[in-house]
Order: sequence, then structure tokens, then C-alpha cells
Amino acid sequence: MPRGEQRPTRSWCESYTRTEGHMAAAMADSYGMPPHPWQRSVLNDWLAIADDGTLLNDTCLLQVPRQNGKTGVSDPRCTWGLVRRGEWILYTAQEFQTAKKAFDRMRAKFGDCRNDPRAKYPELNRMVLRYTTGANQMVLDLVNGGHIEFRTRGSGTNVARGGTFDLVVIDEAQSYSEAQEASMGALNSAAPSGSPQTIYMGTVPDPEHPEQGEVFANLRAAIVRNPQQGQCLHEWGADYVGDVTDRSRWYEYNPSLGFQLLERGLAKDCATMKPETFAREHLGWWPPTMGSAGVIPPKAWDACATDEPPTDGVTCFAVKFSPDGAHGCIAACMRPYDGGPEHIEVAFESSLGHGVGPFADWVMDVSVYAAQVVVDGQGDAAALVERLNDGGIEPGLVIKAGTRDAIAANAMLLSAVKSREVTHYCQESLTRSATKTKRRRIGRDGGWGFQQTDEADAIQAEAAALALWAARTTNRDPSMVQTIG
Repeated sequence: MPRGEQRPTRSWCESYTRTEGHMAAAMADSYGMPPHPWQRSVLNDWLAIADDGTLLNDTCLLQVPRQNGKTGVSDPRCTWGLVRRGEWILYTAQEFQTAKKAFDRMRAKFGDCRNDPRAKYPELNRMVLRYTTGANQMVLDLVNGGHIEFRTRGSGTNVARGGTFDLVVIDEAQSYSEAQEASMGALNSAAPSGSPQTIYMGTVPDPEHPEQGEVFANLRAAIVRNPQQGQCLHEWGADYVGDVTDRSRWYEYNPSLGFQLLERGLAKDCATMKPETFAREHLGWWPPTMGSAGVIPPKAWDACATDEPPTDGVTCFAVKFSPDGAHGCIAACMRPYDGGPEHIEVAFESSLGHGVGPFADWVMDVSVYAAQVVVDGQGDAAALVERLNDGGIEPGLVIKAGTRDAIAANAMLLSAVKSREVTHYCQESLTRSATKTKRRRIGRDGGWGFQQTDEADAIQAEAAALALWAARTTNRDPSMVQTIG
């Protein structure tokens, strides 16, 4: 009987010499849920161990067509994490039935309650401390400290705020929104184990609703284009629609075909679905537009344009230098006293052919009414701060942005634009930077920044984001009436 291709179409993982994956697979074998060969391979990469003893990969992405058994990988990963690593785990799905199915699969191994006399595996049942179930939430606690929550996301944007976990599993990631990422992205930043990991599992998002799958699409595109340390990718998918009736292609892109996935099931769908739909759902084909849009949707950006910026409020500035040290820009943000939307714009741009002097002079000129000046950009930033301090700038006025500051600022700008809580002039360089750049990964916890493309620079958007962040977070206020520019 033919079997689906066990090797992914695309994959990425740093090399390693140690993994707990084979032990997790062996545990699954012993409890009657043996993984397929492709699932074992994914487990090995997910549970690869770095030289310092922590998990090698903190961000894992699995894209495989429908009904191929993503849970067959996540369940042994979660079970191993609970039993052997004592992890705190959050498993989320878009739909209740998906979360409930994953919970029921876990409960089938551990028993229905503590001291369950009918438990199929008594040694696992002896580890049960308690079950807690409620609306859209199912929890299992073990005596070794292991903890797992199964939750639904639905249309919510405040899923699990305030929780702290080691492992976060985002199932049905094709429906995972930017707003939900803002709520959940930092849940394992302070992982109790010191080894955070987030797993994104899904199919190709629906191009008719790109906002629902933008996190998954953008992360996948970023890893395919430029994989980073700590990232892991496994994908089964065609590069083109092609002949969707060619059954050899079904086996090429469906690793579980010939196991639990039935050829006759795909034949049924092939007869009723449009070729593009079948290619997306069952061949893992990504439409060209998916994951290629800029960080900020142009329509949302255009909706924030104004000809009447505020004239009275707290004004902050941010200086951002390009990674190659060739040029820089200064963005301004005013937070109106009347509580209206903040206003952002690029206030100054220059090459660094003559060093940071022009930037230092510009900052000194506005320092009399600036509430805060944020500086970011490696060596040039340090040189600018030193020059400003030597020039007698007011202590505390100028601060250097850290990685967490930049991550918070970028997410803040995107959220503000989408909710129309910020305004801007239609400045050409800032508009290009906001809508035609891509995401780049920052840090190890899912943070992102703006990535330069052939069409746009990134420093204008990042400077504007930092200026907005400063305006919203600073407690300084020179209490002067001013106009940006």
C-alpha cells in the first residue's frame, strides 16, 4: 500500500546532537498512540537540545494539509513535557471541538479523574493531581508540577493574558490573528523552565480572510526567506496549483496518506472543490499573495491620514539609524492634551556621511520642548548619546531603546493603526516604510521589527513606532505648547 512522502517539502532546523524526541515517541508508542515516521522526525526537531541544556528551538512552525494528524505530533510533545519536563503548557485552538478533541486524547491516557480505577494506564493516573473544567477551558494538573490548559480562542483578543507558560501550542494557526498574538505572544517570555517554546500548527490560511492568518503567513514567509537561530520549520506543500487530479501529487504533499488519511476522501474533495481550493486545502499550496503583504495594511494606514494634526500636547522624538550605518531619521509623535489620537511623522532625515553631528544638533534644538528622545541603532546610537551628553543635554531626556522596547513599540504602532488611534501626514517615505516592509524577527519570544525590502526602508516606521511608544509611556512633560516640525 502506498504511503505519503515522509520528508517535508521545506524544512529548517539547526544541527544538533541531542534530542528528547525519540523518547517522547517511545512514550507515545507505549500508550497506544504511535507517531508516523514524519511525526517522529518533527518531534526530534521540536525536542532538540542545545549545548546549554535548553531546548534548541523556541519558535516551531508546522504546516501540513488538512487531516494529516498535527495532533499526532503535538500530543506526544505535550505529554512528554508534562510527565518528564514538568512544563506549564497552554494549548489553544480556534474552535472548541479542536481543543476538546486534544483534551480528550490526553484524558484517555491519564484517566477520567484522580484515582480512577478504570484508568487504562495506572502509572499515568497516579500522576494526576486534579482536573478543572469550565467554559472554554480544560485543565490537567500533575503531582510533579506539570500543568496543561486547553483553551479556545474564537474571536477573542485577551486569551490567557496574565498567564505564564513554558510551552504554548497555537493549533489552527491559519485562524490566529495579530490581535491574539499581541495577547499571547509574551506568555512564555518568563518560562518557569527557562526554556520557552511556541509551536504554530496549521494549514494554509484562507486568502479571503488574510487578517485571520497573518501571523502564521508572515512567520512562515520570514523563515522560508531567512531562517534564524531558534526557529524550526516543517512544511508539506506544492509550489503551484498544477494538475490537482494527479494522485501522485496527493502522496507527495500528504504525509499521512495511506495511514489514517484516505485516498477516496481526497478524491471526493477533488471532485467538488475548485482546483485552487483543493490545492490550498489538500496540497498545501500558498497563494502568491499570502505572507507577502507589508507589515501594516495599506487601507488601514490610509485611514489614519490627516491634514489637521494636533497642535497642543506632549511631544516625543525617536532617532533610528540604518543597520549599515549609511543614514538615519528622526520621527516625532505628539500625544494631544485633549485625549485625541497621537500624531506621528518623520521630522528629519540625513545620511551619516558627516557622522552623527547633524542629528545631535537637531536633537539639541528640540530639547527645550521634547518630553522624551529615544535613540536606537547600534554603534551610531551610542555615538549620538555620548555626543548629546557631552553637549549638556538634560539628564533623563535621552534614553536608548532596548530589544523589549522595540518589540513593544512595533506591536503598538500596528495596533494603533488598525484601531485608528494614531494619525499621520501622507509622507511618502513613512508610508512606504509602514506598508511595504516585511517583518524581521527580534529576540527569542516572537517579537518582530520592520525589515527593509527593495521597495522601502525600515527606519522610518521603526522610528515612528519608538516615538509613539515614548509618547505613550513617558511621564515627562515640559508643559509647553508646540507644533511638530
